[in-house]
Amino acid sequence: MAEPSPPASARAGWGRRLLALLAFAIARLLLATLRLRVLHPERLARAREEGEGGQPLLYAFWHGRQLGLFRANPEKHLAVMASLSRDGALQAVVCRRFGLTVVRGSSSRGGLQALRGLAERLRAGVSVGLAVDGPRGPAEEAKPGILALASRLHCPVVPITIGYSRCGVLRRAWDRFRIPAPFARAVVVYGEPMRVPRTASREELVRLAGELTARLRSITAEADLAASQ
Repeated sequence: MAEPSPPASARAGWGRRLLALLAFAIARLLLATLRLRVLHPERLARAREEGEGGQPLLYAFWHGRQLGLFRANPEKHLAVMASLSRDGALQAVVCRRFGLTVVRGSSSRGGLQALRGLAERLRAGVSVGLAVDGPRGPAEEAKPGILALASRLHCPVVPITIGYSRCGVLRRAWDRFRIPAPFARAVVVYGEPMRVPRTASREELVRLAGELTARLRSITAEADLAASQ
């Protein structure tokens, strides 16, 4: 099924497209300088081995940590969500330039359509990455949407994060977005995969969101510590 076109107000005009292409070029050059290390790749391997016939995965990460993950993308094909805002339109252009499939929408706008789009990708065998505290926060508090998707399609959820030895932090941004310094050490950490029962209730999904929050915070602290050493 073809993805519906976002409304005109959510599309990138020529000026924003040029800005997005410039942002992509700068990001690509910056990320190429990072000295990357990966911790606990066996957890990702275990999630893949436990899958059923090459089952796709759901990657959960923090919104403010996503930039470095463009460099550490563990999948050949990966779908992500970008909001229907103008900033989301810019982000969508950048994501596509990095080779990602983009589904437009967010938990606050176009959410049902976006979840359906992501579900279609998962059924087609394409793994999905979601910033689980987006699009507006609170920062580093997982929402249950990814777990509902995991329950419905019985896909493992794999927490993933990244830490830097040196980075700039956009302190006025709700997600305290991190931009790594050139040639910084970058450490990617995978968390233990989570399986969500098909019969999970709304209350169970909320509880599991708390567990996912704890796991992501734990591996984020581990990533920051390892990058600083």
